[in-house]
Amino acid sequence: MAETLELKQVVCPACRTAFSSFNPFETSVKCPVCGAVSINPLITAKKIPVPERLIVFRTTEKDFEQSMINNLVNRDYVPLDIFQCINTENVIKAYLPMFLYEGRYQSSWTCKVAYETTELRASSDGTKVKNKTVKRFAPQSGTSQGNFAFLCLAYEGKDIPEELRSFSAQFPYNTMASKEFDPKLLDLESGDSPMTMALDTDADLVWTKYGDSLVNELASDNARQQLSGEEIKDFHASNSYDLKHNGRLVLAPFWFVYYTYNNQRYYYIMDGLGENNTMSTPVDQNEVNFVNGKERIKKIVNWCWPLAIVMWWLINFTAAIITLVVWFIAKIVVKKVMDSQIQKHLDASRAARADAAAKLG
Repeated sequence: MAETLELKQVVCPACRTAFSSFNPFETSVKCPVCGAVSINPLITAKKIPVPERLIVFRTTEKDFEQSMINNLVNRDYVPLDIFQCINTENVIKAYLPMFLYEGRYQSSWTCKVAYETTELRASSDGTKVKNKTVKRFAPQSGTSQGNFAFLCLAYEGKDIPEELRSFSAQFPYNTMASKEFDPKLLDLESGDSPMTMALDTDADLVWTKYGDSLVNELASDNARQQLSGEEIKDFHASNSYDLKHNGRLVLAPFWFVYYTYNNQRYYYIMDGLGENNTMSTPVDQNEVNFVNGKERIKKIVNWCWPLAIVMWWLINFTAAIITLVVWFIAKIVVKKVMDSQIQKHLDASRAARADAAAKLG
């Protein structure tokens, strides 16, 4: 049985039904069972900021399930009976509060870049002089600048699983999918209602936790791109940035599900745009053992070349050369055969998982 989120719940004062799919940003909530309207306890308990932006779902639950199936089918070493353990009725659709940080960065960098030059070198006995190509490193510096926009999770509570927290901690911001916040866009009255959560942290604290390192990483990566293809060492970048605002509240969409295999818990998580995902899966140890066995055979053959030395010592140089040639040919043939057997085995497993997935209906 998959785990579910322990999100904020409201208990209907009329029929005592507990439900968690409601708009935390409106003053009243409507019971999905009896229709009774009551005061939103989240609003009355404290002032909850209304989000400025909302990133709407571009994917459906079926899209999420298909993405999970595709990843489980195509990932090697996944057990063939994996789909018997996944209950897609436990899929959770949720909006998480995030802070949007936008701004511009500047970076000044220095490093040493490799170059080749020809030098005259004397032989060890000093009798000859010849040209030799050598590698040297020359100092180089430059600047780069650009814009940044990313989202950071605005929730520190324990009501979401650690895997979801880690996956959603920092995310690129998709401007095209972002809309001005409107409670109606949450579609909380439909049968496919997403769960929502209100932020419980401060924009300054989140920026201190994630922002500086994210901007520095982006600035350094872009600086390194200017040196793409070059061999460098002693790279150092000095970065600065300007924030447009101190974190705008945005609701971002996510899907996830838990399932259990052999009493161990696994998960699949995807953002609501279908652009990023993460997962954990059980491992078919028999399949791992099969592949490791074939790799072991390749390794043993690779280390058979000392037989040529033995043949040289026991018989003669000609026998050693023949042994070395036979070993080299055997090495190529064995590698090709073992690789083929491994690939056929993994392909057969992938096909079997695809057949099992097709039977899910």
